[in-house]
Amino acid sequence: MKNALSNLTIFAFLAFAAPSLAHPLPDIAVRASFEQNEEWTLQVEIDPRSFQPDPNVAPYLTNADLGVTPVDQQEKLKAMAREYIKKAVEVVLEPAAEVKPEFVWEFTAMENAPLKIPEDPVMLTGTWRSKLPAGTTGYSIKALKMETQSVPLSVLFQNTALGKKVDREQIRFPGETSYILDLKTYLPRTAAPPPITADSVQTAAADSDPMCALCGTSGGDTYILPVAASVAGIVALVTYMRKKRPA
Repeated sequence: MKNALSNLTIFAFLAFAAPSLAHPLPDIAVRASFEQNEEWTLQVEIDPRSFQPDPNVAPYLTNADLGVTPVDQQEKLKAMAREYIKKAVEVVLEPAAEVKPEFVWEFTAMENAPLKIPEDPVMLTGTWRSKLPAGTTGYSIKALKMETQSVPLSVLFQNTALGKKVDREQIRFPGETSYILDLKTYLPRTAAPPPITADSVQTAAADSDPMCALCGTSGGDTYILPVAASVAGIVALVTYMRKKRPA
């Protein structure tokens, strides 16, 4: 029991300590906006660190760096983004329709905000405006597996319909497909998974091993509080990550 408690406590500590050791891994953001008359805008955001062998330790390209980057190198970065997004994300419309976005690329801050201060991290934002094929009823994306990428990056799926954000966002990892957004109701066709809480973690642990330390049923009061603290720490971390990068 002591070893199980020690391992759990160490895990919880490392989970909180890890973000301070390196930059967070970048997401590939995919944002769709649907308007009247079947018009829509597809926007993608790529952190240039994504092009590096290990984005986790690669430094941000800052606004100050961009200011001294030659124009030909800036165009090279845009070309890299253009090829990268083709290998990273597949856009799916229902009924089956081929989608080949022709993005116009710009350097922006995160979430398509304008670059302001020298320390602002620079993103590559691609925007494509078009009209949905007649009869289109659903929209989704698939995060693709990239053989050349040693560190798999997640894709953030965000949508806006008729000027209002769709409540549900989603993170997809390589090989995973997003929910389908119904383009008649502008609602997901499938329900979101239940939220993770301390109770659900303990229930899952009890179901897998009724005598586990997480449940506090096979030992004295001396370890109930530390284990509860470890569970609370893990849940807090998951909750924080979900807020930052919704599931």
